[in-house]
Amino acid sequence: MDSASYTTKTKTAIWLAAPYFAVAVFWCGLSNAWLAILAYHAQILWFSRKDITETSWKISPRFILLALPAVLAGPLIWWLLPHITHTDFPAWLADHHLSRLSLAVMIPYFGLVHPVLEQIHWAPLREKTPLAHPLFAGYHMLVLFSLLTVPWLAIGFVALAAASVAWQFLAKRSGSLAAPIASHILADLGIIIAAWSRL
Repeated sequence: MDSASYTTKTKTAIWLAAPYFAVAVFWCGLSNAWLAILAYHAQILWFSRKDITETSWKISPRFILLALPAVLAGPLIWWLLPHITHTDFPAWLADHHLSRLSLAVMIPYFGLVHPVLEQIHWAPLREKTPLAHPLFAGYHMLVLFSLLTVPWLAIGFVALAAASVAWQFLAKRSGSLAAPIASHILADLGIIIAAWSRL
């Protein structure tokens, strides 16, 4: 293996590990949701600063239509939440420094900023390795393992890996990250509003 190939593979591995580091240290270790997401985003801004300026935002109406099913994520989570958890949801949030007020403050950040940064970070990783799909889903399981029952962790893992594959398809077909970002925003915004409304 030449040095350039080794450097590329090392960089890819570090990028793939970024959310795991943030979640392990700040969510699991310090039980602080805000520090976890900010640490994750700080890494994305450092690793992907060039990609942010070069991202294409062009989108055709037909690809917007393909992004629309993601709007169902919010109502689905709102309906499922009381049935898929094994611990008290408000207490779980409080354990990670998320009160009703702080979660309300997080709604625009998680729902609008997070999807943009996450798509910019994961889009090139999905093209480099198919492992990006299960690894994208896997870091979410670190966040949710103390909340969801085991069967629903498995379902969540499959759903998130499938979403990652769908976003890669949307990006390739449209030639832009606009459609995956739109889909991701619809999903995350709906999910966090549904979570807030359950407090």
